Amino acid sequence: MATKQFTIGFSRTVNLGNYESARVEASVMVEATIDPKTGASIGRDEPVIRDAELVLRHLLQQTWEDQKYTINGKQKP
Repeated sequence: MATKQFTIGFSRTVNLGNYESARVEASVMVEATIDPKTGASIGRDEPVIRDAELVLRHLLQQTWEDQKYTINGKQKP
């Protein structure tokens, strides 16, 4: 078995108005074990990719929730 690493990421720039913007970004590094005998590659529909995308989505949502008030100079309710 061989181990491969890959990283997926996403960023979004949000217009805050008044000529201000905020950039929210996150990335996830994943190690996947593949069988070198089959020469298999990590395809888009592989469970390891889907799992990494779910983690990335959660991370981005949590980051935005944690930062959106401080970005606008407000306190979290």
